[in-house]
Amino acid sequence: MLYLAGGSITQAFGVVILPLQDEYGWSQGSITLAYGISAIMSAVLSPMVGIATDRYGGRPVLFVGVACFFIGTAISALATDVWHIWLAYGVFLGVTQSCLNVALITTVTYWFREKLGLGVGLLQCAGGVGPAGTTLLIGILLAHYDWRVAFWSLGIGCGTAMTMIVFFFRSKPSDMGLDPLGGAWSGSVGQEFSRDIRILRDKVRAASIQSTSAFWKLVMVHYLGCLSHAIVIVYIVPIAVLAGVGAVAAAGVLSTLALVSGLTRFLTPVLADSLGARGTMAVMYVLQGLPVLMLYWANDTWSFYVFAVIFGIGYGGEGSAFPIINRRYYGEGSLGRSFGWQLSGAMLGMATGGWVGGVLFGFFDDYLLTIALSVAASLTGAVVIMSMDRTDRVLILDWEDRLPEEARSGPLYSSAAN
Repeated sequence: MLYLAGGSITQAFGVVILPLQDEYGWSQGSITLAYGISAIMSAVLSPMVGIATDRYGGRPVLFVGVACFFIGTAISALATDVWHIWLAYGVFLGVTQSCLNVALITTVTYWFREKLGLGVGLLQCAGGVGPAGTTLLIGILLAHYDWRVAFWSLGIGCGTAMTMIVFFFRSKPSDMGLDPLGGAWSGSVGQEFSRDIRILRDKVRAASIQSTSAFWKLVMVHYLGCLSHAIVIVYIVPIAVLAGVGAVAAAGVLSTLALVSGLTRFLTPVLADSLGARGTMAVMYVLQGLPVLMLYWANDTWSFYVFAVIFGIGYGGEGSAFPIINRRYYGEGSLGRSFGWQLSGAMLGMATGGWVGGVLFGFFDDYLLTIALSVAASLTGAVVIMSMDRTDRVLILDWEDRLPEEARSGPLYSSAAN
């Protein structure tokens, strides 16, 4: 619901580039720098947000994100210089993005002991449908009203809805006296520890996870996949308008690919949970990369909408299986810190892809190299995925060996290790 209520506003950035360029005369490179700053902010903050989520729960983190959403949209509405957009979109909405992405995906892993693919699929589906609605809403508002009315409407309407949702949000089933889907946690995850011991265990477990090559390959894969689709979601509207598509119809292209992605955002985690995460992810990376070649020939409205449907399939599946492969590699337990680092890689990819297209357009006055970079990044990501460990065994079964005796889970740990 948070994604649907406007929390995915940064994914609709492509629809604001041309209105800002037309109204203020700013270059695409200077405008898209705001997107790059947003992604870098999210990349820098994501590991810290992961630590905060593990320590304090997702709800306080989400309140911070919603507060920054209010501030970011308000500054956007009042903007008169390009640095105002850098501050609004880049800093404050970057914080919002980091808080939502890390806190929500971590929370899902606490609520689903079994059928994690279903839980992740529902969340990721909202992450696809949300940008579709936000993009269309911003496009319509900008077509009928000025920039200020559009962003005051978003800030007040969407911000109020998000605040109400977070008020009823609960970080863990235990906060409501419930068990996760699939029953109570087994082993050390189901045991109670003092606050200091719990913090120590989270740190040691995170260090064990980060000592595996699979972890850093996941960071790299996240970077490559997000670099690839950031180019599309930021520049598809300018590319379509350059080809002669109307502004509202071009915004509809972005909405369409986001809407289609909702289907595979839901299906991919379910398939990864049952058929295997590594192969499923590799296929989706290929399906994200190859359709981008269609942009070399797209020259009218219908061809861009065909592209949106085909690209949306791979785009939706590209990132939605990451929680599944993390569970396969690292078992049950806190993953906030680890998701934070992996999402840091993702946001650096978004920053690179979201900014480089504007720079290349400034040099060459076209998007040919930008399109090629998008294709290459996805296909390289597929190769890296297939070089990773198989997902049929947990990689850190002995992580508690690094703990002092008093911090281990006792007989439960011994039986699990054996």
